[in-house]
Amino acid sequence: MHTIASHVTVATVLALRHARYVGPPAPVRFAVPSVGTLGLGLVLIIAAFLAMMAGAARGLATLITEFLRVAASMTSVLLIMLIIIVLAVILLAHH
Repeated sequence: MHTIASHVTVATVLALRHARYVGPPAPVRFAVPSVGTLGLGLVLIIAAFLAMMAGAARGLATLITEFLRVAASMTSVLLIMLIIIVLAVILLAHH
């Protein structure tokens, strides 16, 4: 996702630079920002927000994965301890 976000950012900057050459003369251009420029700015903000959310989701997925791995390890240890206790009780009950 980071490579997609960087490509979108570069493409947006280049599009804005080229839009300046195609747009109206300088006095008109600085008087009122065009709808296209505002739209591209909005697209850039949305792309940055989505890239940030993707990074946060990736971090959350990693955290949940590690939590489940620890929970599985603890379950295995508890099961082994239960088996040992049951075997110890059986051996002590027979003597």
